[in-house]
Amino acid sequence: MQTGTPLTQRLAEKPPGSPLRLAFAIAGALFAVFFALEAIFGRLALVFGDSSDHWDLEAQINFRLALVMILLVAYLPAAYAIGARGARRTVEELLPFLRARSDASQLTANSGRFDPVRLRRAGWIGVAYGFVIPLWTDRSIGAWFLWRHSIEAIFQRGLVLMIGWFVGRFLYSVWAESRRLSQIGRDEVRVDLLDLRCFAPLTRQGLRYALLVVGMISILALNLFEYDKPGLLTVVVVADALALAAAATALLLPLRGARQAISTAKRSELDWCDSELRRARAALTSQSPPSTTATLADLVAWRGVVGAVPEWPLDAPTLRRFVLYLAIPIGSWLGGALVERIVDLVLR
Repeated sequence: MQTGTPLTQRLAEKPPGSPLRLAFAIAGALFAVFFALEAIFGRLALVFGDSSDHWDLEAQINFRLALVMILLVAYLPAAYAIGARGARRTVEELLPFLRARSDASQLTANSGRFDPVRLRRAGWIGVAYGFVIPLWTDRSIGAWFLWRHSIEAIFQRGLVLMIGWFVGRFLYSVWAESRRLSQIGRDEVRVDLLDLRCFAPLTRQGLRYALLVVGMISILALNLFEYDKPGLLTVVVVADALALAAAATALLLPLRGARQAISTAKRSELDWCDSELRRARAALTSQSPPSTTATLADLVAWRGVVGAVPEWPLDAPTLRRFVLYLAIPIGSWLGGALVERIVDLVLR
């Protein structure tokens, strides 16, 4: 491994176990730190109630928000690793369909790897957005005056910066790798208009990226039940709307190059059919045998077959699966509301 390779990239290539275990490890460590701080500062009684059932609503809300934010911090590095691993697997699956001139070894070596400088830049942009979020939710310049806040709110400030860092890097990895796969689909893959299964690995990677983005939306949707928190609902709704757009982009961007390649191949084949049809028509008009062995009916039938080939390598099952992915955040929101109701009943 070369010097200077980002930690997240090293984890993506050789994570300690599976990405899921990585997420559990991060979540476990953060939960342990958070509960230890709550116990040290005596805040658990305010959240869960003491023997007199005294508890603080604001502390309870901040406690739940911190738990959701920990889940998001743990999820994002694992999503990054899953996306990078999937990109390498996608390139390997495309190798049998590459053109003879393609440099397979170079394509494989570059997959799942990103420019460290641009990764850091994306992370810092995310941190900048994370810095603004408490200012918006609290509607006060004192949102970052940490000495004014409870331990839950202070912990949230640290988590929101971590989330911004990981979100920026994750979204950049999706965008950069999708563009790379799009270029491979456009320039390197042989197009067979009768069998578009050569682009199936790109479709699967697009769905994988869409699912990873939807997973981020689902965790954010757990915060929708906190409608009493000033400004939080707006932040979550805007973030979810942007993430939904990112999910659709994540699905289609890896396939854009394949669409261009299919469109070019179709146009070339249709032009040939039109040329042959004109020649066959001219021969038929002059009552002389056509110069080609293809009959007029064969050409018309072949042109219809070519014209019916979809330019996007997306079939009905793929679209249904994507729609089902988009329904996951709704279940997450309903689950968050149900959990809130149960907690309220327990604490009454």
